[in-house]
Amino acid sequence: MASAQAAAVKTDHVEAELLAEATALVAGADNSLALRLTPEAGWHVYWRNPGDSGLATTLSWTLPDGVLAGDLQWPYPHRETLGPIVNYGYAESVLMPVSVNIAADVVTPEPLLLRAKAKWLVCKDICIPGSADLELALPLADEARPAAVDERWREAFAKARSELPQPAPADWQLRFQVHEKAEEKSLSLAILGAGIGSADDLEFFPYANDLLSHSAVTRRMLDADGSLRLSQTLSDYFVKAPATVDGVLVIHDGGGDKAWEIHATPGPVALVPVSAQPPPKLEEAAIPAAPPAYLLVLLLALLGGLVLNLMPCVFPVLSIKAISLVDARGSSARKQRSHALAYTAGVLASFLGLAGLLIALRGSGAAIGWGFQLQHPGFVAALAYLFFAMGLSLSGVVEFGTRLMGVGQSLASAEGYRGSFFTGVLAVAVASPCTAPFMGTALGYALSQPAIVALSVFAALGLGLALPFLAIGFVPALAKALPRPGKWMENFKQFMAFPLYLTTVWLLWVLGGLTDRNGMTVALLGLTLIAFALWLWNRSGVVPTVLKFAAMASAIALLATPLLAKQLAGPAAATGGSAHEPYSEARLGELRAEGRTVFVNFTADWCITCKVNERVALASSRVREAFAKGQVVWLEGDWTREDPLITQTLERFGRSGVPLYLVYAGAAEAAVLPQLLTPDIVLGALPPTSP
Repeated sequence: MASAQAAAVKTDHVEAELLAEATALVAGADNSLALRLTPEAGWHVYWRNPGDSGLATTLSWTLPDGVLAGDLQWPYPHRETLGPIVNYGYAESVLMPVSVNIAADVVTPEPLLLRAKAKWLVCKDICIPGSADLELALPLADEARPAAVDERWREAFAKARSELPQPAPADWQLRFQVHEKAEEKSLSLAILGAGIGSADDLEFFPYANDLLSHSAVTRRMLDADGSLRLSQTLSDYFVKAPATVDGVLVIHDGGGDKAWEIHATPGPVALVPVSAQPPPKLEEAAIPAAPPAYLLVLLLALLGGLVLNLMPCVFPVLSIKAISLVDARGSSARKQRSHALAYTAGVLASFLGLAGLLIALRGSGAAIGWGFQLQHPGFVAALAYLFFAMGLSLSGVVEFGTRLMGVGQSLASAEGYRGSFFTGVLAVAVASPCTAPFMGTALGYALSQPAIVALSVFAALGLGLALPFLAIGFVPALAKALPRPGKWMENFKQFMAFPLYLTTVWLLWVLGGLTDRNGMTVALLGLTLIAFALWLWNRSGVVPTVLKFAAMASAIALLATPLLAKQLAGPAAATGGSAHEPYSEARLGELRAEGRTVFVNFTADWCITCKVNERVALASSRVREAFAKGQVVWLEGDWTREDPLITQTLERFGRSGVPLYLVYAGAAEAAVLPQLLTPDIVLGALPPTSP
């Protein structure tokens, strides 16, 4: 008698189904069921350890009383590679067995209805979350309805069982050792008494995701006594040696592959040297640590930093630097060079420090990208304080000494070199919301490379930002072209306060997006306290001094108030006059399956480039009319607050931050638009519409 199971559920790029090995369920025993997933050609789903990215498949049951389901059992996986990314999963139809126990006292004349919700992630060059509500209705076996094997699935269940890892043979001695002091930090695994004839074609898949570098080649060696040793580079996320190393060892032997479950304990294991590494197969060629494009990326980073000087978010800091340049017009060449070097040192130190923190946080598992500091309300409020105080100083409310160069004379020495240094620091702090051309490719590349390569790219970016001031400091002809100091400088200085006030307003707007109007009110109260303290700054006496420092302390204390905590994102609003939906992988998959054209805008409130593009290009009447005529769906990914899913999507397209613009024409792959948009660029990316 055939099982009365429901039809397979077809979703985006995956077909899902619950299967039973037999035509009936047996009370008082375990019954063999399975989740079958069949991805489309070129797509794959994931194993229990997905590798460098991805999510493991899950199955949640809704069962009648007296019925219990076990955990999913995982056939051994296969490597799925995309550039330097290595995942573990299944690119063909896979059965994941699960045991379902029916209590002996369960009696019913009706078929038992077993329901389960399956969730998975299916990926190609993009990833789409998927799910399906599955069910299986089967009668209980009795003399009239015996539990015969369902011939439709006999071979599929047999194949799945053959690919399940088996317990390691009892005579195997399994141990491991972490080599952290070796030239290449590795984990070595020894299988004493393995008796394996060849180590040429085998793979080890760890259960722990943060143990090994998944893209590294497994070095293997057979000792004279037949023991097997494996060594593999440790993961960048490795923290400390585990109590046990667990995983699956797959030995490929023609059509007779065998998978063994490994549970190794600590013990001495000799490291397999890198020289013993076998040549990789052509289809699994090792990815070089620094591709030939490295020098080109350095050039792009340098150009990106140079163009960053023209971006609106850097203008306020450059206005401060402009004052110092004019003020130093008559200084000696040595002094001008020293100021240029101090400013450059501030820029480079900040870029490298911020990049190092970003790399460290990502290495610890945090899903963040470039500009992450402006996703934190306390930092945004503190930056607003700083720009407001600098503006008040330029307006003449308070004078920090006779010269204003950088963050304030409190940071400057007699020569003002510290002022130049901290001007460079401040320039980097506010530069990240702006994305110049060339920066997206360079930063995305940098964050996918080893730390030393990544830091060199960030250093090139900083050098580009500092290059104009270096040129003025070291080329006398450029310095002589600057206007001579005079009485006009006081008016110029006061005029330069207004870009700082406008920056303060922008930061308060960003803060309102991160928090709410209560957060903005707290920041405004802090600005009032800052203004009061600066008004008292040059007044002598005990009372003014006490009030001055009390006001400053109160303003700083407000940065820790719960009212400045990040709020959860609410429903998306229309941007640039065009309605849009919140971005999600699931919604994108639905629209593409329907054959719709989709425009995806990854943006953030603090991204000046994003806002300029939205006003100049996306809000234009030509673009709005084209979207309406072509029934283009606008999905918006708001990265104002931290969002790991958006961060992962940006990384898939080689970006470390916003903006990112994508156009999908139905099932076709995404067209990536430039970071600076015009209406013609957007219109040119849309598919033609019928007249």
